Amino acid sequence: MKFAVIGGDKRSVLLCSMLWRDRHRVHSFALEKAELPAEIPKAGCLQSCVYGADCVILPTPAEKNGLINSPYASQPLRTEELLVSLWPGQLLIGGKLGRDLSMGALSQGLQVADIMQRRGFTVGNAALTAEGAVEKLMVSSPRSLWGSRSLVTGWGRIAKILSLRLYALGSRVTVAARKEGDRAMARALGLEALDFPELPEAMDGFDFIVNTVPEQVLAEQVLCRIRRDALLLELASAPGGFDQHRAEELGLKSMAAPGLPGLCAPYTAAELMRDTIYSIIREMKE
Repeated sequence: MKFAVIGGDKRSVLLCSMLWRDRHRVHSFALEKAELPAEIPKAGCLQSCVYGADCVILPTPAEKNGLINSPYASQPLRTEELLVSLWPGQLLIGGKLGRDLSMGALSQGLQVADIMQRRGFTVGNAALTAEGAVEKLMVSSPRSLWGSRSLVTGWGRIAKILSLRLYALGSRVTVAARKEGDRAMARALGLEALDFPELPEAMDGFDFIVNTVPEQVLAEQVLCRIRRDALLLELASAPGGFDQHRAEELGLKSMAAPGLPGLCAPYTAAELMRDTIYSIIREMKE
């Protein structure tokens, strides 16, 4: 098969090499600043890259503010430029594909697949995110996780895996979740659990606070109760669970860590992308 890999971070760079080692033809675009094997051409124009490609691969997330997510590109690439270069019948795969991009591709007769809609990928991605979060906490605080008290907000895939990772490392973990059933499950797994209205009275007891909820669940009255030696880590996408600027004004140590799989484990993340892409292709052929 011929693959056209458009944009992306270190994961996409490694994915190019993996596909090439699997004996596929691989062309790249918007990866001009990346180090790629000489056997993988860096196309001079988008049209030559996607021409004849069976599968066009976009990054995860695929786009930001109407532009293809391409930190290694020499120039920004608009989603409209990509769409007009694609051909009917091609398979377009990416992560978190926007509605306009997906609908535009479908209207042109393309097949479209979002890997963030694939459970196998999202669970693997959550595991890598949790592992990266643990690393961030360990290197960013003078405290050990062992013997500490941690708060994880939310009870989605990342929160579940992260909570159990922290618990296994000896942290006393509290989960903040809205649903009674989620809190019950957390307690059944050996964790503590609170509803969000209960947080203000408990915040001064935590050494590590990790948010996974993509909406503000830690308002200012909650931030004011956090100890100054605690560490806040934001894992959720915008707008996030707390106002990071306000947290810093209050003298709190906080950090945002988006895209952890691509930063902390890019090779494994690229393998996960490759395996998911192959699964999609197999299903399309059946």
